Amino acid sequence: MKRVMSKLYDSSPRELVQYAAHMATNLFKRSTKPHDEITGLLQRKFGVYTTSNLKGVTAEEFKRSIQSRIGTVDAEIEGYREGEIEQQRDLSIKFHWGHNHDFGDFRLEGRMGNRHINLLADFLSLFPLSLDDIQGKHVLDVGCWTGGTTLLLATIAKSVLAIEEAKKYAETVSFLSRSFGVDDRVSVKPLSIYECNAPEFFDQFDVVYFPGVIYHLSDPLLALRILFNSLKEGGFILVESAGINSQKPICQFDGSLVWHSGERERMNRGGWNWFSPSPSALFRMMREAGFDEVQTRWHYGTKRVYGLGRKVSQIGICKAGLSVPSIR
Repeated sequence: MKRVMSKLYDSSPRELVQYAAHMATNLFKRSTKPHDEITGLLQRKFGVYTTSNLKGVTAEEFKRSIQSRIGTVDAEIEGYREGEIEQQRDLSIKFHWGHNHDFGDFRLEGRMGNRHINLLADFLSLFPLSLDDIQGKHVLDVGCWTGGTTLLLATIAKSVLAIEEAKKYAETVSFLSRSFGVDDRVSVKPLSIYECNAPEFFDQFDVVYFPGVIYHLSDPLLALRILFNSLKEGGFILVESAGINSQKPICQFDGSLVWHSGERERMNRGGWNWFSPSPSALFRMMREAGFDEVQTRWHYGTKRVYGLGRKVSQIGICKAGLSVPSIR
């Protein structure tokens, strides 16, 4: 009862209607496939990316190229000046492999393990979605890191545009897509999400895949609006984030001075988190950005926040205090 009363107190009438609608949707339209079944299917799809399926590069050349990148320290390629390197995120300066990948001839263990598989399975289990909703669609993959998610999406979607602000990772994903012969449907651009506020991105995508990024952004609402504008009408966004399990619409602020694991000397620290939202806060941010039919959930297994929203129509945004008031 205390949680219900808290929800009533902290929510506007419009939000209560939206919240009730998305709770009803979760109850009656959840995926009928068990999580393990979805995970197995996605693992089989990802299994095509082995050295036996390389195109235009030998297995030895491929292995050498991949392994030569791991652990390299390169701030210059990212455009950081000498005096500001100390303030930058470790993973932006030093190359860390992101996902587990059995290439057949060799295997790499990533910092995120099988997250690229498990995340998509989570979305398909938590929300009324199936692979059919991605099949044959144009997808924007935001924050692709070393490409586990990008390669997985390429087995399902018609096309994938992956963006990554760290140039070293964007170049690696381009190399992977060429090496596996999927560069006809995968393109990679070394861009910040804020650089996607441009006409060439407007109304281009059916799906925006946005996990593990929003809490690393200093301006999450602006980012959500940029992604809203990139969707075609009827398209949807999938959001996943570090967050806090609270009924209140609040965010935890850490900032770049707080890190939670790893060592400075090894340049393997995690952190650099800005705003980690509660499910209700993410709900409100997505609604403010223009999304409709918004659903957000706290995942007790991963202890993170998940969200789904649709672009029903191109609507305006409140521009009072907005950091880019000229935004579409």
